[in-house]
Amino acid sequence: MISKNETIPNIVREKIRELEEKNDVKLSTIQKILCSIEGPVVTTLDILYGDMNIFVLDQHIEKANDDIAEKLEINEGDEIDLREVLLHKHGRPLVYGLSYIPKDRCSNTVIEKLLKEDQTTGRILLEHEIETITKIENIYIEKPDEKLQNLFHNNGNLLAREYILIHKKNIVIWSKEACPLSYFNESIKE
Repeated sequence: MISKNETIPNIVREKIRELEEKNDVKLSTIQKILCSIEGPVVTTLDILYGDMNIFVLDQHIEKANDDIAEKLEINEGDEIDLREVLLHKHGRPLVYGLSYIPKDRCSNTVIEKLLKEDQTTGRILLEHEIETITKIENIYIEKPDEKLQNLFHNNGNLLAREYILIHKKNIVIWSKEACPLSYFNESIKE
């Protein structure tokens, strides 16, 4: 039982506090919200800033390497859908997303939609009424690789998070989202 004076435990709040201390930064309220929401950030960005657009950078089926297999708790060599997207508003890139989706844990219809449509994975899950639990694995600051520097036209540090979506005790999506650390400290112009 928690007494009146005890702080309510929150693992994500602690991860954010540790990130701020380790990197000597202070995240804005919006950045903290984007780091802590359960599921993809697109809905929250849409509510805060208006209609978001998605551009699919890459999408294909491949075999899971050791690292991806470990993230998804599948066997190395199992087929996964790799999906890279860029959320943008009026052509301004806002958030990069990378997802790994184990093919054997999705229906053929979901995989077909993922491969054919420019929809977010979250919207596809909602459309098919697939209930998931979100677990935020990591929140961190990283240096962008050349690809992300080119996408964002920015070589500053990125604020990133990794999370998994679990359905019936199985990981159905591993995802990473990243944006420049300088983003979401100011208003996005319509």
